[in-house]
Amino acid sequence: MPSQKIFLTFDDGPHSAATHSVLDMCKRHNVRATFFLTGKNIPGNESIVRRIVDEGHSIGIHAYHHTRALAFSKERTKEEIIQTVQLLAPLTRQKIRLFRPPFGFFSWNTIAAARELDFVLVMWSCLTGDFRNWTDTKIVSIATTKLKKGAILVFHDNDLTAHKITNVLDKTIVEIKKLGFEFGAIR
Repeated sequence: MPSQKIFLTFDDGPHSAATHSVLDMCKRHNVRATFFLTGKNIPGNESIVRRIVDEGHSIGIHAYHHTRALAFSKERTKEEIIQTVQLLAPLTRQKIRLFRPPFGFFSWNTIAAARELDFVLVMWSCLTGDFRNWTDTKIVSIATTKLKKGAILVFHDNDLTAHKITNVLDKTIVEIKKLGFEFGAIR
């Protein structure tokens, strides 16, 4: 049976502005989320990673480099996961076991790499398009129109969304709550 909750997920962080905005909005609405972090973005943003954990959110890996090429090599995918785990290990008490491939691009190599490292491959049921040059209204509509229990929505905390993620997330959370759903972090 699918979860009664909706799962908000954020790819590409940590980002010095966008991730803080997301965390502020989650705190304001008392929502837990899941952050799929890109390893190369962690150095210099360790305090943001600690904040994610301290505020009760979960962390997954979004590779070290944000590239589609990982789907072609099981060993490279494993290296990117391990490299990111090594950066996160001193910053979090969580056992990190979630992996979302960059761009959602994967192959049997990606699946095999995740399995061999005891990671769960996590995709989504709704790509909100927050990274596109769309209006906030369109993004919120995409995120909420076909919502079902257990849905996994993907947003981004990066340069492309930093200027609008606060407003988009605020409106999305309000609409989802109006529909009677609760929120959770993927564990």
